Amino acid sequence: MEKAQNLKSVDVCINVYGKPWQTLCTLKSLIKHSGHHIDKIYLIKERVQPYRSNIDFIFKFFENLIVYSPIRHEFWSESTNLTNEKERHTIRYQYGIEKSDKKYIFLTHNDVLYTGDIISDMLSKTEGKAGVGQIGQCWNCPANHIGMCSGETFYEWQPTYDEVMNLPLPFSRTNKELIDAKFPKPLPECRLNEWACLLDREILIKEQNYQDKNSIFGLANAVDIGCSWFKYMTIKNYRFSHYKQKYDHGYWAKNPGHTALNDKALYQSSEKEARKYFYTHFSSMSPWIKALIG
Repeated sequence: MEKAQNLKSVDVCINVYGKPWQTLCTLKSLIKHSGHHIDKIYLIKERVQPYRSNIDFIFKFFENLIVYSPIRHEFWSESTNLTNEKERHTIRYQYGIEKSDKKYIFLTHNDVLYTGDIISDMLSKTEGKAGVGQIGQCWNCPANHIGMCSGETFYEWQPTYDEVMNLPLPFSRTNKELIDAKFPKPLPECRLNEWACLLDREILIKEQNYQDKNSIFGLANAVDIGCSWFKYMTIKNYRFSHYKQKYDHGYWAKNPGHTALNDKALYQSSEKEARKYFYTHFSSMSPWIKALIG
């Protein structure tokens, strides 16, 4: 028994804004494949929910949930006082990062289907690394567009400022004003994508500086969440392992992220698909009831 407990070396943190059935399938599929590593699940329930979504019913399906609601539904504003714990815990994932006592914490979006033991794979890649996950939003990056860089080859291309400025800019969300003359790389779209990543929590906590918002993982720059933190940590010479396997982000909507939140019809259809998936794959109900749902 003691040996089994020691194997549970990872806590999980998930922010939940809508998508209750997708959230349920996300966690169930993660536990199915990697549950032998997982101790606590920090579920951060946003104080405001879209389309009057009922999140609470999913709590009964887990025995290891720690549910927390921030004081407001606002990941970050210029008025957020980082030295104030309650305000700081409005930032995405921050509550779980601070309250966990594990060396590693796994972050996940609430619309991910896990298809294999992702945490075992990621743990095997942590030596000398601050985190493991998909590096870069490369589809939005001019360097990837012309074949200079990718998540897999992130550390192979170390450009000068002039080389970066000669990329086809502006491109998507990147313009010349966002390029740092002293540290041209990481580029604005570079980050460790937070929809499925494993972080060395001890390093994360050690490097937090409440006087510097760039040191907080869940804060966004002008581009997206985690980009400023990734740059901050890279400048401090921390490295990351690229990993993109054994998960399908946005599986039930066939479109991840805000698209499925902003389109009510897509939101409802993806929730219906996730509900069907849950009763087909994770419920012990009889086959004829499953057939009726499907």
